[in-house]
Parts: sequence; structure tokens; C-alpha cells
Amino acid sequence: MKNSLVKIGSWVLVLLAGGCVDPYRPPEISDPNTYLVVNGFFDSAPGATTTIQLSWSQNLTDSKPPTAETNARLTIESAHNATYSLTEKSAGVYSLSGVTAQPGETYRLHIQTASGLTYYSDYVPVTMSPAIDSISWQVENDGVQINVNTHDPQNTTHYYRWEYDETWEYTAAYYSLFVYNDTNRTIDRRNEDVFNCWGSSNSRNIRVHSTVRLSQDIVSQFPLIAIPGSSIKFQSKYSILVRQYALSQAGYEYYDQLAKITQNIGSIFDPQPSQITGNIHSTNDPTNLALGFFWAGSVTSQRIFIRKSQLPGWVTITGDGYCDTDTLTAEQIRDSPTGIVSEYIPSPPLPPPYAYLTAPLACIDCRLKGGITKKPDFWK
Repeated sequence: MKNSLVKIGSWVLVLLAGGCVDPYRPPEISDPNTYLVVNGFFDSAPGATTTIQLSWSQNLTDSKPPTAETNARLTIESAHNATYSLTEKSAGVYSLSGVTAQPGETYRLHIQTASGLTYYSDYVPVTMSPAIDSISWQVENDGVQINVNTHDPQNTTHYYRWEYDETWEYTAAYYSLFVYNDTNRTIDRRNEDVFNCWGSSNSRNIRVHSTVRLSQDIVSQFPLIAIPGSSIKFQSKYSILVRQYALSQAGYEYYDQLAKITQNIGSIFDPQPSQITGNIHSTNDPTNLALGFFWAGSVTSQRIFIRKSQLPGWVTITGDGYCDTDTLTAEQIRDSPTGIVSEYIPSPPLPPPYAYLTAPLACIDCRLKGGITKKPDFWK
């Protein structure tokens, strides 16, 4: 029996080729098998674009991006023989526009790779997500806990999954008026704002929940994310966009198991590695596994904003370290370029050349913390 450890994006998946216990072998980490990874779903919202991404699993120690599966042929097929072809828009990313999944119908995904491998998903029903009732938050344990609330008045959904996108506004420690020009070796007036930035991140963990055991299909205060109060996310203003998906029972079981074996690792009480591949199968060779779960349905979403004025007086950690300033002449800056805050004119004033008030680059250029200076269109 041979085990395989593979990496799918930010998830690590352990595949067992059998059911018995086998000793851990380090070579499996450096030489895993490669499997097709399928990420995407058939979006049933009117006017929506369906996107399916194909890539290949990679070595746990491989730092390069996953290899995209290009030039594949993808179709979505209904149980009543309707066929819709997807078009490759970028490397490994295939899309379909102008087609809406019909409630009550079932669909499957058909993949033919460039090398001739063929895969089919199981037929899946169309699952319609109810609206999100609210995204709530409260101060808790010196931080902010964000929760989601929803319900299905028809009492038919029962299985839910959530993803989210975070965005936050922040600033550098100092406003910079000048910049060192490497080409001309001069100090020029800065013509761009590098003081205000917006950072962003996406959900990493799998968040699923079931209401099957409840008498009503209600989700109340389900925890999505906890953010420390010292986070740079709360320096000025924070926003989170939450997307909600309704799942079939099979889809819920897949994501629930995937969450358990990828997120709860580290103690003897955590779930043991197990085989979990999804609902996509190879017709060329049943042992040639595909990783992923194809489904069809709608997405509902809601966004909230949290302002710093709504929170306790936390001191946020910006990651600047020590933003000590120094006074350097132009010649000194040329010898050791640094961030320039402003012109420094002592009192009483001295004749030129003036010195400049300087600080580490990370203290004057907010982009060095990973953000961008363009304000998002949705930002209030």
C-alpha cells in the first residue's frame, strides 16, 4: 500500500490507497502522485458566469504555483441531454456565460484533458441558497468575533457553506513628501500617495454547518472569523463580504470531511488521514483520482463595514517595527536610500542645503505591507 500527501492550494490532503495502517514514509512527501484538481460550480443565478478551474496537485515542499491544466475540453451536461461547452479564458480557467442552471434539473461536469484523460462528475441537483439574514459581530476576548445568521422558511436547505473576502483601510506611519530618484540620483517631490492603502485577504478555512438535527432550518450566530483587536485590519475601517452556498448532503459531507482532515491536524484526538476525493471520477482508470466536488446552485452574499470608532481604543500593530526618524542630508540619503518624510529646516534656520527627515521605507510606503493605493469601488 502506498500513501500520498498532496497540496491543493492552501489545503494539504492525505490520500490512502487502502484501508490498513501503513508506516509513515518521508519519501512520500517529496515524491507524491499527481492528481487533477477541479475547483468550481455551475452558477444558477440569472446572468452569472460559471467558472471552473483545473490544476494539478503538487509536492508538499513545492513553493511554485500549481500547474494549470490548459487546452482541456469541458462541458456541463444535463440529465435531459442538454450540453454546454466552457471556454478557456486564461491558463486552466474555463467559463460559461448566458446559461442558467434550472431548478429541478440535475447536471454533471465532463472533462477531457489535453493528454486524453476523461473525467465525469456525478449528476448533482441544483441547490438554491436562501438570503443571508445578517452578518453580526461583537467584541470578544480582546478582538472581534464575526458571525453569520440565516434561515430557510421552506425548511429544505439544511446544508450550508460560507466563504468571505476581507478588505481593510490603513495608513503608513508617516506621510512622505519626497522620494529618492534612483535614475537621476536626485530627491524629488513625491507625486503619488503612498500613505493610504487597502489590504485584502480571502477565507482559508472551510466553514460548513448543518441544521438537519434542528426542528427549524435556522442558523444563528455561526462563527466565521475571530480577529485580534491589535490587527492592522482595525487601524481605520474594515469590511467583510460573506458568500453563502446551499449544499446537497453529499456536498456537505465532502466539505465537512475535507475540513476535518486539513484543518484539525496536530493532536492524537484529531481525525486520522483518510481518502476523500469528491464526486469526479476518471473513466480511463478508476485509480486515477480527481480531487474536487462539482455542484450546481446559487450564491447569496452580504457585506458589512466596521469602523475604528465602533471599537475599543485598541492599539493596532501595523508591522512597521520601530519607526524611528533620522535627519540626513541628500548626500547621506544617496549613499543609503531610505524613506523621506519631509524637508527638515532647523530653528533657527540654516542656509541650504537642507537636511531631510527620514524613516524606514516600511514606515512611509503603505504598499510594503501588501496593500494597494487604489480605493475599492465598493468602499464607502
